[in-house]
Amino acid sequence: MNNIFNTSFEVSLRILIILNTVQTRLSIDRITALDFIAIYGKDFGVSEYNLHGDNDYRFSEYTSKREIVSKAIKELVLRGYITPHCNKSGFNYSISKEGVTFCESLNDKYAEDFIEIVKKANVLFLDYSDRKLTHCINKYAIAMLRGEKS
Repeated sequence: MNNIFNTSFEVSLRILIILNTVQTRLSIDRITALDFIAIYGKDFGVSEYNLHGDNDYRFSEYTSKREIVSKAIKELVLRGYITPHCNKSGFNYSISKEGVTFCESLNDKYAEDFIEIVKKANVLFLDYSDRKLTHCINKYAIAMLRGEKS
């Protein structure tokens, strides 16, 4: 049996939802952070529960997430679902018409919950720079390791 969890396929679906929900150009760091925050929304105060459950190692996932997100973004660009935009600090990404059409076909409970959490996370962290958002996630991870958050 093939495992689709934590693969670029699974992450691709969430990236499309994030870009479709936020509807602005996002950097790979912002996409990675919003994905992580939405999955573990309870830890960040944007959900009543964590979509992927509670486990002691959830913050260790963040370090490997950027690599998976990067691979997924490449695949989505090649398939025409997202569009890269070059700027002075690198690339930002937006959803294409094909990506929007694909997102319209996603209609299960997980997708609905993920959309709502992404909306809340985006509002909560809207004024954060990408660097500050990454720092915030790292701060939560350190607090978790110290037993200050559960």
